[in-house]
Amino acid sequence: MKFEDMINTIQLGDCYELIKNIPDKSIDLVYIDPPYDFMTKHQSNNYSGAGAFGKLGRTYHSELENSSIIKGIDVKKILDELCRIMKKVYIYIWCNKDQIYQYLDYFKDYNMELLTWHKTNPIPTCNDKYLSDTEYLLMFKEKGCKIYGTYETKSKYYLSVINKNDKNLFEHPTIKPLEFVKNHIINSSKENDIVLDCFCGSGTTCLAAKETGRRYIGMEIDPEYHKIAVDRLNGILANGQTSIFTDFDKLKKEG
Repeated sequence: MKFEDMINTIQLGDCYELIKNIPDKSIDLVYIDPPYDFMTKHQSNNYSGAGAFGKLGRTYHSELENSSIIKGIDVKKILDELCRIMKKVYIYIWCNKDQIYQYLDYFKDYNMELLTWHKTNPIPTCNDKYLSDTEYLLMFKEKGCKIYGTYETKSKYYLSVINKNDKNLFEHPTIKPLEFVKNHIINSSKENDIVLDCFCGSGTTCLAAKETGRRYIGMEIDPEYHKIAVDRLNGILANGQTSIFTDFDKLKKEG
């Protein structure tokens, strides 16, 4: 597959294989939301996970190891590949609090920002811990990479209710707020730059890139999510309903 043919498409397949088609220093920005077991430590001293493997990648690793269609993926290798294809290292990674240290260790030589999404109506189960009302987004950038945007786009946190409507519209359990993602893309790229999301899910990153005048490459291994993501960019909901909107924030206000 030619690199040029991947631009402004969402590719169906294993990101670890698809990424090999991307030349060195050809991507302006990487924006990913890997499954939160992506950097789970196995019995060995190496970190590996199933982040490239769609819905099945969100099951326990013991189940993954028994599956004939799932294989482990070396997390360091995929991060190495992402660093290879970026013109300069500029990457956003959604993660849970336990993964922060692992990503910090890998990107220790780069500038870092911690951004957060705070949910005003979290699930009311806390037991002996704090509420699960915050999700974490790490940004790493190489020296010389600028932060563009405006006062309105540069907030380090986003405050909203749980985005149940988005989950219902696009049938994805970990979908992120489109407005927040748009802000990050505006802040960290210029129009016509290429944004890569190799864990595409329901296509939020690609839609945000499209609606902010950037080019994009998406990768998703799960055929169901791949179809949802492609349809979403064409104004079609997960249930097949057609809408005149690709920005579904407008659709939610209408409904």
